[in-house]
This record gives sequence, structure tokens and C-alpha cells, in this order.
Amino acid sequence: MRGGAERVFVTTGATAAFAGVLAFTITNIYRFETAGLNAFQLVIVGSAMEAAVFVAEVPTGVVADAFSRKWSVVVGHLGMGAGLLVEASWASFTGVLIAQVGWGIAYTFTSGANTAWVTHELGDPDRAALSKLFFRTSRWNSFAALCAVPLSYLLAPVSLRLPIAVGGAIEVGLGLWLIGAMRETDFRPEPHSGWRDLAVSTRQSIGVIRRSRVLVLLAVFTFIAGGASEAFDRFEQKQLIDNVGVPHWFGLGTLFWLGVLFSLSSLLGVILPPVVQRFRPAEQPARLRSWMVCLLLAQIAGLVVFGLTGAFVVAASSVLVVERSRSIRNTLFGAWIVPLTPKGRRATVLSAVEQCDSIGQVTMGPVFGAIGQLASVPTAIVTSAAVLVPGVGVVAMAARQPAPDHEAIAERS
Repeated sequence: MRGGAERVFVTTGATAAFAGVLAFTITNIYRFETAGLNAFQLVIVGSAMEAAVFVAEVPTGVVADAFSRKWSVVVGHLGMGAGLLVEASWASFTGVLIAQVGWGIAYTFTSGANTAWVTHELGDPDRAALSKLFFRTSRWNSFAALCAVPLSYLLAPVSLRLPIAVGGAIEVGLGLWLIGAMRETDFRPEPHSGWRDLAVSTRQSIGVIRRSRVLVLLAVFTFIAGGASEAFDRFEQKQLIDNVGVPHWFGLGTLFWLGVLFSLSSLLGVILPPVVQRFRPAEQPARLRSWMVCLLLAQIAGLVVFGLTGAFVVAASSVLVVERSRSIRNTLFGAWIVPLTPKGRRATVLSAVEQCDSIGQVTMGPVFGAIGQLASVPTAIVTSAAVLVPGVGVVAMAARQPAPDHEAIAERS
């Protein structure tokens, strides 16, 4: 079963990555050109989606722990597919907003639940084993993205709606496949007798974080990183197209060269994980701290360069630095935090930490949107780098903290 669980986990990640990249590679262009959104509306859509994630994140994590992690993941992928299909069919600010709110709520059914499911099925592996699994998953996700990017740009000239619609259909298909492929063995749901017990479980799971210094620090870092990510995520394509300028080398247009850039990023995502894994970055706390700090500094530098340069090659290189350093950091972060969470409430605790990401994005998203609209997009991007700087110190402090004693925490709850 362990091999089967790993295969399902990796396949799910790769398929979802293919569908997501296929759809989201051109969504900002679609939202600007077809749906007619301006820069502020674009950020509001992202912030509304993150607000939906914020509201639903912990309740859906509780549902996963209390009922079924498998069915939570199935419902999530079906819902995300439906959200993409709605956006493709309703090209307006209202349509995009509703679709993204629905997508965000559906996403929370998979957030935490998928990782909690696979760690349970694999017998609660240690940090080194998890980092190996997560790097393998990251590599396949990048390979899927590498295939999806050119397909997205091949479909986009036919219609900017088409990649989004196809991505939605693939997500729906993935959810249907998981009904039969995903097994849930020896899973004992958290006991409950109604909504009151679920509310108690929510408070206790949040208490697990509050009573652990390392989990509090990691939650704070998640908040900082989530808030800082908004400017780059929302303005990356606009910065490249409007401010840096995409050259028409060899008579090839903007979509082609953006496709080359995002394909190169995905190719690096295939190449780098096994290279990083050879250094075994998650095996020792000091080594993990050094990797996390260095990756954060690389991301900060990449953001500053991206915001300030007017040269396409330099801007493209900085995009690669930002995207790959953030991806490797997120992989190491997952391998770090999962073993720190209690087995029975793992989906809820992971969702609660993930909620901090949403809080950061909801808090900072409108701020970066206003900066981009009133000052400039480059100013918003450079400001996001400054917001990320305190995260370096938070990560360094977290790496020095002992692992939480969940039995002692439970006795004090």
C-alpha cells in the first residue's frame, strides 16, 4: 500500500499541476484582455480568493480529520475544476470573482488533507523521508508544468478561454479518478457528535500551534511569506509585458517568449530537486536553517532586481531565481513542519498554518494593489521584497526551537 499511496500522491500532484499551469499560465492575460480587469481589480480577485481560503481553511481541515481525508481531497479537486470552468465561461469581473472564490473554497478541501492522508498511509515518515517524497513530487509537478506551458500558449491564440476550460475539465477528471484510486486504510477519524464537537476540535488544533513556539514561528513566517508573494504573483506578467517589455526576437511575439520563460522555469524545476536532495538539506536542523535562509535571501534579491531592471534578459533571470528558490523553500518547509504536527489533527493543524498564508495575502494584497495602481508596479514588487526580509530572522529562530511534545500539550488543553 505504501508504494500505492506514493504513486497516487505523486500522480495527483502532477495532474493537478498540469491542469493548474495550463489554466493559470494565461489567466492574468485573460483577465486583462478578455474580462477587462484593471490592476486593482486583478489584486482584488486574488485577495477575495485568499479571503475565501482564510474562511474555509480550518473548517475543511477539521472536516478532513473528522470524516475522511480521501473524500476531502476528492471534493476539492472536483470543486477546483468547476471553478475554472465557471471562469472560462463568464468573462467579467463578477464572473472571475465568483469563480475564484469558489476555487479557493475547493482548494481548502485538499490543503492539509492530501499531506495528512499520505503521511498516514506511509506510517508517519521522518523529515528526511518526507523531503525525499516532496522533492520527487515537486520534480514531477515541474515536469507536468513543462508540458502544460507550451500547450497553454498553443491553445491561447485560438481562445484565451480554452486553456482555462481544459484545465478545469482535467481537474474534474482527476477528482473522479481519485474516487477509485485513493485508499484510506486504518484511518480513525477524530470522534465527534455534532458541530459543537467540531468547533472544540478546531480550538484544540489551534491550541496545538499556540502552545508550540516552533509552530508559532512557522505560522508567523507563513504569514510574512504569503503577504510578500502577492505582488509577484499578481504583477509578474504585467511587469514583463508593460514595464520591461518582451522583445519580438526572430519575429516571434509576446506569448511565445513568455512561454519559453515559463517552460525554462519548469525545466529547472525538473533538474534542481534531485540536485538539492543530494545535499540532504532536511536531515539536520542547522543545515535546514542554512538552506531556508539562503533561499529566502535569493528570493529577496530576485524580487528587487525584477522590480528595478528594464532589461528583459535580466528580468527573466530574476523571475527564474524567485520562482525556483520559492519552490525549493516550500518543499523544505513542508518536510519541516509535517513531523511537528499531531497525527490525529494533522490536516487541521496544517490547514491552520496554511490559513496564515491566506491572512498574509488578504492583508497585503490590497496594499500591493493600491501601490501598483497609485505608484507603480515596480514599486509594489520591490516593496514585497522588503516585506519578506523579517522572514529570514523568523526562520532562523524557528530552526533553533525543540520539537513540540504533543502529549504534554494535549494534557494542558
